[in-house]
Amino acid sequence: MLSGGIFVINRILYALQQHSLLVETANLAKLENWQGKVQTDNRKIKPGDIFVCIQGANFDGHNFINSALEKGAAIIVCREINKRDIPYIKVKDTRKAAAVIARTVMLPQKIPYTLIGITGTNGKTTTSLLLYEALRNLGFRCGWIGTLGYYIEGKAFPSERTTPDIIELNEIFGQMIEAKVDYVVMEVSSHSLSLDRIYGVKFDYCLFSNLGRDHLDFHQTLENYGKAKMSFFEQGAKDGSISVINTADAFGVQIKDMLKEKQAKVYSLGGNDAEFQYSDIKTDINTSSFKLIAENCEIPVTSRLIGSFNIQNLGLTVLTLYALGFSPEAIHNSLKDIPPVQGRLERVENNFNIGIFIDYAHTPEAIDNVLKAVEDLPHKRILCLIGAGGDRDKGKRPLMLKSALNHSDVVIISDDNPRSENPERIIKDIVSSSDIFLPWWIIRNRQQAISSIIRLAQEEDIVLICGKGSEDYQEIEGVRHHFNDREETLKALAEKEIKDKADDELILPIDQTLLKLLLLPNWEPEPNGYQETYSYNYLSIDSRSIKPGSVFIAIKGEKYDGHSYLGDVLKIKENCAIGEIPYPLNQFSEENSYYQVENCLETMGLICRKYLQLFPAKRIALTGSTGKTTCKELMAQVLQSSAPVLKTLANENNIIGLCKTIIRIKPEQQYAIFELGTNHFGEIAALADVANPDIGIILNIGPSHLEYFGDEEGVFREKITLFKRPLALRLYPGDDFRFDYLANEGISIGYNENSDYRITRHKCNKDNQSFYLNEDLWFLPYGAPHYAINSAFAIVLGLKLGIDKEKMQTALNKPIQLELRNQVEKRGTGLLILDCYNANPYSMQKALEYWQELNPEQPHYAILGDMLELGESSILYHQMISAMLAEMRYEKLYTVGNYSRIYHPEKESPIFHYNTVEELIADRKLNSLPENAIILVKGSHAIQLERVIPILKGED
Repeated sequence: MLSGGIFVINRILYALQQHSLLVETANLAKLENWQGKVQTDNRKIKPGDIFVCIQGANFDGHNFINSALEKGAAIIVCREINKRDIPYIKVKDTRKAAAVIARTVMLPQKIPYTLIGITGTNGKTTTSLLLYEALRNLGFRCGWIGTLGYYIEGKAFPSERTTPDIIELNEIFGQMIEAKVDYVVMEVSSHSLSLDRIYGVKFDYCLFSNLGRDHLDFHQTLENYGKAKMSFFEQGAKDGSISVINTADAFGVQIKDMLKEKQAKVYSLGGNDAEFQYSDIKTDINTSSFKLIAENCEIPVTSRLIGSFNIQNLGLTVLTLYALGFSPEAIHNSLKDIPPVQGRLERVENNFNIGIFIDYAHTPEAIDNVLKAVEDLPHKRILCLIGAGGDRDKGKRPLMLKSALNHSDVVIISDDNPRSENPERIIKDIVSSSDIFLPWWIIRNRQQAISSIIRLAQEEDIVLICGKGSEDYQEIEGVRHHFNDREETLKALAEKEIKDKADDELILPIDQTLLKLLLLPNWEPEPNGYQETYSYNYLSIDSRSIKPGSVFIAIKGEKYDGHSYLGDVLKIKENCAIGEIPYPLNQFSEENSYYQVENCLETMGLICRKYLQLFPAKRIALTGSTGKTTCKELMAQVLQSSAPVLKTLANENNIIGLCKTIIRIKPEQQYAIFELGTNHFGEIAALADVANPDIGIILNIGPSHLEYFGDEEGVFREKITLFKRPLALRLYPGDDFRFDYLANEGISIGYNENSDYRITRHKCNKDNQSFYLNEDLWFLPYGAPHYAINSAFAIVLGLKLGIDKEKMQTALNKPIQLELRNQVEKRGTGLLILDCYNANPYSMQKALEYWQELNPEQPHYAILGDMLELGESSILYHQMISAMLAEMRYEKLYTVGNYSRIYHPEKESPIFHYNTVEELIADRKLNSLPENAIILVKGSHAIQLERVIPILKGED
């Protein structure tokens, strides 16, 4: 800083005149011995200081003149003043005057360093730090000013703004001079340009990176934003600066054209008419390389920075170094070992072979650029975390999500720096124009969000955490709380090592804000004020086993009504509940703990459909009239030989079972097999909407649930709805002519010679079988013939998914055991065939045929129950089974139910028929069946034939 006195005051007045700012002065003569600093904040005034009255967004310095005088201000710089008896300088523009005065008072007339400034929406920090480090590597003393504060020869100092205010900026310049730096590289923000924070600062080099959407909360329009950027180069042209412009950006072309008109010195790269072009670009997960070439120049570049957008940052750096006069070899050597900039596509090393990157991207263009960069790297999936800051441009928020979804498989939306805004309002803005069923999920708590996205990621995935970069705080209602994305990522990785989550705990918590968006269509959050976030780790329909932190859905069942237990659930304050009845708030519930909906089952399906989207598993939906569960198990067995599999448990194939399956999904599971059942029209379509399958499979069409479907045509109409949706693959029965119209839209499997995959040379033995599927021979460890068609579907699915044949055969060699489904057990020297989980005419026929083929020399007994849900055709189908039995050989037939009396041929006497299984057990005839008997137990589950099994086994 210069010494004081009238000499300095005269220099100030002269500088103000040179900039056409001076209006009038008064009472300055008595300040012959003046000594002080320049201040724009009256709170910092000390005796002797100059106070410049700047009008800001919230305060006008002219209102604090008295305060400044009371604190000892020696001179007031203002636009208007009422006090005429004090020393003052009246000017046209106090902001510009502050810049001129600070520059005059604090710095020498001749600046001893080269000043390089860079402006643009994205890339300022990376490019400026690359230049700073490269120049240091070339042996020069350097300073840097930007988003992360400022550096002087490697020592870091904090700063609140990308471009400090004019007083702080000149203080920093003064420190640079004292440190004897050769170069100062500086980020120049659009705010600083519009607010004259760099007014009067002469840049030797002016750089432009790009122009995208940002800061429109301040500039209002993109045109105003562009004008602010353009003003930097217009002033540079007046000052004789050299400009380096990225003309691959359309606005860069406008800047170049303007500079050319003004005959300013300009270097350009990247655009069609640019002097310098990129060549031989290569990038991988560790390095990037390219050449920057001109007519008589070739500069090779190798860098540890990766990604296409960093190629642009490096190109701008290289061309600036070339403009500064450095040789291609020196430029190459100065850049090759510079590490990535902190928080700019900064890689987080880990032991999971996941590419994890942290980046400052917080605009649609920046998110687009950084995702395009990682998209070029080898990967399976890309998982991206985004958020938007409060009190900033609201129009960019939905565009940020759009950019993220364009290049990501999963997007997690979280809080960023909400500042004074309600974070729920910010998030609703982000998702406002996005379809609810696109793969995004809300986890407002940023720590939970980072933990969840790391938990979700698998080997060879890429995780990109956007928004905060190297920031070490989260700003909420004016308070900065310590928070660092890298620190939280490292914690999440440590948690992933432990793998201590409970089996029923959700991988992705259900956030309260997400519930409001899904369940309350007219919900509008308050615009301002911080709203605490809650999230839930469990989804439950059973109040008896509910855990704290659960979303409870009150399902109405045949035997219970979940609404009866709402009070018990909400006694736990960490829970919330969803029901169909109005539920008054009481001492147990809080305002956001209960959601009333029209249909709880549909709501559970909605939540689970949304949840399922976030996982990588290829989704397979399987339906049919019979054999679904067996086929599902065979498919799971085949696919498990290649990768982890999620499957429907037992035959939980209704909406509740489907949702229970979905919430068990794990990120490592690459396949999900969902068994879909139906007994009413519309159920397959509803289930398929929730499962949203990639592959659809219909095993067969038979007379089941005719009580509701009427006949097999009704069954067909219901099942075929699975295929009336976009599917990558359809598998269907080649032996059913009703599917012939799908010849060009799917793959048929069966015995028919026209089947795409045909079963031939089928041989069955007591305990095993073999068959050819087209040209391939397959072996199965089952005697029941129907396993061939079920296994064929599983094999074709495996083939279409690229699974090795040898692996599939090895998997099929291990028998599956399904309780009460064609379950064969030894009984003395005989056998028990337990197949009483379900029954329809097709499955009854196959079971009887298998029973007859087993050990025909031994006595055969059958215990048969009704086939239920056959509607008006019940008598007809039972008569058909009776006709089959009339041609079969057996010792005794025991029947239970209303229709199974029909099974007994008229010639047989006595008839062993019972109305209920209790009557059969009470008669005790089953206690004396011979130990070498081949016994079939078959009927619909509701007949409860399983109750006779302990008797047959001698356990009762």
